[in-house]
Amino acid sequence: MLTKEEQELVTRTGPGTPMGELFRRFWLPVMLSEELVAPGCPPVRLRIMNEDLVAFKDREGRIGIIDAYCPHRFSPMFFGRNEDDGLRCVYHGWKYDVTGACMEMPFVPEGETFRHKVRIKSYPAVEKGGFIWCYMGPPEKQPPVPPWEFMEIPESHRENWKIVVECNWLQSMEGQNDPTHGYYTHGFIDPALDPGLQIFGDNRLQRRRNFEMMLPKLVEDTEYGVRWAREWDAGDGEKWVDIGHWVMPVFDPSPGNNAGPRSSARNLGYSRMRVPIDDTNAMVMRVRWDRERPLPPEWREAHNTWLVPEMIPGTYKPVANKSNDYMINRVLQKRFTYTGINGFPLQDIALIESQGGPIMDRTRETLNSGDMINIHIRSQLIKAARALQEGKEPAPPHHPEHFLVRGGAFKVPIDKPLKEAVHEMVPQLVAAPQPVAVG
Repeated sequence: MLTKEEQELVTRTGPGTPMGELFRRFWLPVMLSEELVAPGCPPVRLRIMNEDLVAFKDREGRIGIIDAYCPHRFSPMFFGRNEDDGLRCVYHGWKYDVTGACMEMPFVPEGETFRHKVRIKSYPAVEKGGFIWCYMGPPEKQPPVPPWEFMEIPESHRENWKIVVECNWLQSMEGQNDPTHGYYTHGFIDPALDPGLQIFGDNRLQRRRNFEMMLPKLVEDTEYGVRWAREWDAGDGEKWVDIGHWVMPVFDPSPGNNAGPRSSARNLGYSRMRVPIDDTNAMVMRVRWDRERPLPPEWREAHNTWLVPEMIPGTYKPVANKSNDYMINRVLQKRFTYTGINGFPLQDIALIESQGGPIMDRTRETLNSGDMINIHIRSQLIKAARALQEGKEPAPPHHPEHFLVRGGAFKVPIDKPLKEAVHEMVPQLVAAPQPVAVG
């Protein structure tokens, strides 16, 4: 469990908070590309880490993420007019470009010179891999944009989703890195009814027979975050070793696509990222991709039935949500799935949004060995946030290679020490930094 001080430190991400300042040292995905549909499109409201902002795209395709309120009289920039090269406040006509510079100040006699002294708060932004990424930290500390594996592949080769959840960002991320919830949360009473999406590799029945394989036998801190490994007997004097990673502060690198128990007919990558909206709401950003070929429509349709919940029109909030108990079906729960809730994301959301409230009280929890991954993640976050308070900048944002780590499964002799096997294999699991040619 955490102390009260640690709980506050790790969950709060507003401006000036220790965790908020740590987050602001990283490039984070803050929108889907589809939210800014085209150059010159209307501005969009955006709330990130307790900051109210507005995003727009100018005629050159440059993205502006600026303060939600004009610095003159704090009128809302959401109602601003996108005039192709900047966003004009429609209260007094002050106009700003994507860098926050004031371009025009009409009806102000000293405006032509005074405008150079006025800026609206703005943050650097880029569009890559189906997301709009934003850096909200000190300009002099700005790191390179991370080279995630899905960044440079064609749009036809990937899918991007966004879900708004009504809980603290850490609650959501800890659910993702919980290794033991899958059997019941996402389980089918009859394993033969499992839709076979190959998300989890082996089927539920095999997992139950080999329950110990779900628990990491090795969890270790790394320079980029946390790494863990599971192992189980593969027969014929060999064992499987399965590696996973968490990259600071919210990143879930792709599982490996090498031959192994979780390999599939398609060479898929899949990542999830949790981004705080404020202390009691967060965005789950997800992306799935195939570096080698497009994702066919019929394949997307079959898989997305369980992966993409229906959204309330005009939002990224599921139709099945806290207000209607996620449309739980008790007959379904009795006969088909353990939760009675349709769709893998909704099953998770139902169990994380109300863990005693939107901010779970970690001073009261009862942890066990199955929580070791999240224990390490919390420790790494707290350590990095405290170090930043003392003036020590986090190293991971400035090491692009950290964002190329992959998970993976491989066979080794059964008597080979697990830690030795992991350290030998990790360098071979790093994704290639260069884009793959379109096939």
